[in-house]
Amino acid sequence: MATVNGKRYDFRTEQSLDVLFERAKAEITEEQRITIQSACRNHRLCYRVQFTPFSRDDQHVMTMAQLSDLGVNDPGVQRVDPTAVERLLFGEYGMLRHKKNSDIAKDAVGKIAERPLIVYFQQDDDSAPEQPANSSGRHRNLAWQMAAAAAGVDWELLMEQPMWVDKTIARNKSEFTMMMTLANGQQARKQPAVELKSYELTRKMVSIDDLSNLVATRINATQGQFADVIATGSAMALPESYTGDQSYIWDRVKSSWTKATRISPTHKKTLVEAFKTDGDTIKALIQSIGQQTPDIIDEESERTSAKTLNNRVVEKVTDLICDHFSLERGVWPTDAEVSRKKLENLKVQQEHLTSFAS
Repeated sequence: MATVNGKRYDFRTEQSLDVLFERAKAEITEEQRITIQSACRNHRLCYRVQFTPFSRDDQHVMTMAQLSDLGVNDPGVQRVDPTAVERLLFGEYGMLRHKKNSDIAKDAVGKIAERPLIVYFQQDDDSAPEQPANSSGRHRNLAWQMAAAAAGVDWELLMEQPMWVDKTIARNKSEFTMMMTLANGQQARKQPAVELKSYELTRKMVSIDDLSNLVATRINATQGQFADVIATGSAMALPESYTGDQSYIWDRVKSSWTKATRISPTHKKTLVEAFKTDGDTIKALIQSIGQQTPDIIDEESERTSAKTLNNRVVEKVTDLICDHFSLERGVWPTDAEVSRKKLENLKVQQEHLTSFAS
């Protein structure tokens, strides 16, 4: 069975949003709750949380359920940014806080200015547009879900709500990558490397739809992108039960592949050669990293050490890569060595500060 990368947008499955949702339930006012409930009963949520389009009769519309389903077609490794959702709910013009909207009696719920930008694929003039995905709007969708859920709106009723959207068409992977990068670059969040790098792979005709296609098309990547391929695949191969931050694992795996290639010329030659010629071994490596890294993170996060968690996770995953190819593991500094180095640095800093104070 292929490992599908996309997943439905549903705030209830995003552990990183749990605290924000509790805050939304605690801070939503009675007026906001009644306003949202009334709007949903009349299938007019868009009128309360979106600015009305100039020509609303001609404006494209999708239901909240359709917006949520867009995630299934998103070829990138998805990451939810809690800070972006927090701004949409509680920022200066947030839906529930809207600090700069003082006319609260007139408009109990703040509105989100930009509409979700939806990208359809059209291979040629004779084919119908298909596989709609988000170019921007994932976080707005999640914020709408959370605001309505905090107001006590039934989930099925929420999913029926028609919302205004802007639709566009990409005719190839390059156009899609460009739309993704430009659209998200205008938002109030910085796209993490896990998103930008995975979309950049599509420019080299590396498929990021699922793990099997990623491995099958990996040879189209440049050598400088080998680490991106391994990291992207590992994010796809995480256990279905994993609810942590995919981007954290992506960053650590990318660093680990790079670290493994730098242990020795032999390491680099073996890894690069396997990447180019042995898809089965690379896929097995990716699956092994994806399955084991969450446990590595859990174990290391509970261990007291002079080394940072990031470094310890990278070292463990690097060991995993070396073991997979029967290569000698790297030599990492011990806790004692790291502690001595930190103490030496503190001593030097103390001497510098003492010289200024005297």
